[in-house]
Amino acid sequence: MKVIQTIGYYFPESFGGTEVYVEGLVNQLNSQGVSSIVAAPKNGTQELCYEHNGISVYRYPIFPDLTLEQIRDVTPHGGFECFAQWLQQQQADIYHQHTLVTGCSIHHMRQAKKLGMPTVLTVHLPGYICLRGTMLLNGQQVCDGRIEQTRCGSCWAMAQGIPSSLAPLLSKIPVSLSAIAQKSFSGMRLATALATSALVAMHQNRLQEIVDLSDRVVAVCQWLYDALILNGIPKEKLVLCRQGVDPTYLKAKPNFKPITQTSRPLRIGFLGRWHTVKGIHILVEAVCRLPLNVSVELVIHGLAQKDEGKAYQQQVLSRAGNDPRICVAEPLSRANVPDALVNFDVLGVPSQWLETGPLTVLEAHAVGTPVLGSNLGGIAELVRHGVDGWLVPASDIEAWTDAIAFLAQNRAFVDELRQRIRPVRTMKEVGLEMATLYNHLLEKNSQSRIQNLLS
Repeated sequence: MKVIQTIGYYFPESFGGTEVYVEGLVNQLNSQGVSSIVAAPKNGTQELCYEHNGISVYRYPIFPDLTLEQIRDVTPHGGFECFAQWLQQQQADIYHQHTLVTGCSIHHMRQAKKLGMPTVLTVHLPGYICLRGTMLLNGQQVCDGRIEQTRCGSCWAMAQGIPSSLAPLLSKIPVSLSAIAQKSFSGMRLATALATSALVAMHQNRLQEIVDLSDRVVAVCQWLYDALILNGIPKEKLVLCRQGVDPTYLKAKPNFKPITQTSRPLRIGFLGRWHTVKGIHILVEAVCRLPLNVSVELVIHGLAQKDEGKAYQQQVLSRAGNDPRICVAEPLSRANVPDALVNFDVLGVPSQWLETGPLTVLEAHAVGTPVLGSNLGGIAELVRHGVDGWLVPASDIEAWTDAIAFLAQNRAFVDELRQRIRPVRTMKEVGLEMATLYNHLLEKNSQSRIQNLLS
């Protein structure tokens, strides 16, 4: 069996949770005799083929100077023909897409369907459903994910800086008029305001079409599965297949001395991107507010991507000042993550959006490290409050300060949290479930072909 795994970004220049997931999935599938090739876009005009960690990778070009229609996926990006020709030449059995962005979009799924390939879509991020991308209604409360013109339009408009008094009115503009205004004022700030209804409708239609094109839709967490159901995705198409860690994490031997037997500070770690939604500012502010007699150390292994990430990093570091309890360390390679996690007493995961994992929670549990995390989304699904971790209201800095102080002053309790961590799911299990799904789709596709020949 040969599978094409498509993703919007990939190693070596990008290494987020979805990239790690795809690499782990391909490795496990390969060990089961299921061959996979990763296909991902690359800015430029040339195709590129290489191997990364033993995995075959094909990079198709995205030509520069994208038009607005290409950015909004109305038309394919420049360079799409390279992908289309390559995909046809592969004669693969299954097409599996993991991203919905300009370079890995509905057009790529359409092409696979045009070739008659069974198709799978894995939903890794809230952006498939939420225009705002966070699943937080008006940026404040958890949303159920149902796409509605007025509610979503108002929420999205507010995220663009439109006043809360005006946003609901814009969201009620009829879609037909909104679409006309969008074209008439294209490129102007006025277009952003007037296009609200049209953008919500376009987003909803895109979700529905890519689901229609997919033979199976995989949700990696329960809240995402539930949100897809609310948007009318048929249950018979949906599969809940949670994330897993690389099996090598289970070999990382914790060499703990109970915290109660040491005089060192409580060591809290953070792994992730320098980005507002990752909430590093929450952890830093909470530590800065602690009295100096609270013995704690915050170690930040953050990755600053693009100008936005670097600006956020500088903003947070400015608040941290010269606080000796806050240490900003170098970003970690994937190979060094297990050892770093083992050396934390607690992993801080202060996400300010609904995560579908995050993978770091599973990785921390795999090596026996409790999690202090936001009481949101996938984190709340993986962490049992007061049992194997501690959950905190996401944006309540006072609550984070109190939680850190409590854990720092109750070392024996932290040891108890560690001892109650359950065995974690691995990518080996994910690979087995995906291989079973692929075989089912191939069998179904074969039966359909036979029926078509007989009819």
